[in-house]
Amino acid sequence: MNMELYNVSVRSYHMLLDMIKIDGKSVQVNKGDAIIIPREASLIEFTPEVVNYSISDPNISVFLEGYDEEPKIMPLSEMGNIIYSNLPSGEYVLRIAVLQGNTEDILAEITYGIVKEKEFYDNVWFVVYMIVVGALFVTYITWMLFRTQIQKTLRLQRLQIEQSKKQIEMGNETIITIAKAVDAKDENTSQHSSRVSEYSVMIAKELGYDDEQCEKLRQTALLHDIGKIGIPDRILNKPSKLTDEEYAIMKTHVTRGAEILKNFTLIDNVSEGALYHHERYDGSGYVFGLKGDEIPLNARIIGIADAFDAMTANRVYRKQLDINFVIGELKKCSGKQFDPKLVDILLKLIENGTIDVESLYNASVAKKDEDNV
Repeated sequence: MNMELYNVSVRSYHMLLDMIKIDGKSVQVNKGDAIIIPREASLIEFTPEVVNYSISDPNISVFLEGYDEEPKIMPLSEMGNIIYSNLPSGEYVLRIAVLQGNTEDILAEITYGIVKEKEFYDNVWFVVYMIVVGALFVTYITWMLFRTQIQKTLRLQRLQIEQSKKQIEMGNETIITIAKAVDAKDENTSQHSSRVSEYSVMIAKELGYDDEQCEKLRQTALLHDIGKIGIPDRILNKPSKLTDEEYAIMKTHVTRGAEILKNFTLIDNVSEGALYHHERYDGSGYVFGLKGDEIPLNARIIGIADAFDAMTANRVYRKQLDINFVIGELKKCSGKQFDPKLVDILLKLIENGTIDVESLYNASVAKKDEDNV
């Protein structure tokens, strides 16, 4: 035996792990068998033995594969107990090695398999299952809160819509349903939101909007008058001119609409249509007095489409206006109430028949005859 040189070839060492402690209790280790650790164990203490038959002090590497990020390396003379606390359930390999000098080259190594028991809820599939269930629960709660908010608003603001609400599944509220609920507030403006959305899309296509942008604009236009749900019927359906006080209340439909839509995330910037469609190009509109490009383009489009439909449809306070008068009003208000570029586009749509004026007026006459009957 060479007492001056520690070398694997002369087998001047002996390594073993005969005993471990689990929460302070000693447990015999049988070489070749996996070390089984109960799931509830919190403190595990390994006491590896390396018997050295030379005067050298080799480096020892201890590495718990599956848990440690890198081996613990120490001189044999400094090696003590290796302690792990709160080791997760799973399978590991304990590697104890004698290293060559100050290098990481292994002269000899012993390994022990370690299994910390686990319950069914420690499995990955159970974790995934709980995440999915949790996500579905959060989604359900969110859906229920949204449904409750809509129901409360409709119940407080308009009793007449109660019957319609019972026929609608509020759990998956759609934009078309909301638009119909707004139009149902006043029979004289039936389909108003739908027509405004159609005119808006026609104008947008002339501006080069793609299909996705047109669809978002159509949905925004459908909801532009949602705030009228909060306007009392006595004002909304009044056949005569509104008083200053009543007109002030009527104007609040834009802010009411924006408030209702502020958390509606299905459409980007959907509240802009409700909030800004009564702003005027010259800054004389309400509620903020924005002018020119300060007014979002979609709101400018909806504003002129809304005014065009208001002039060409019968209202409770007046009949539809002659188309020539309507065209004259559009020209007169270009640069004042309306964006001049949008006026030119709307006049072009009327002139080339994209907006079928004849059918529009014939339909109005037919509805009037039907109502008279």
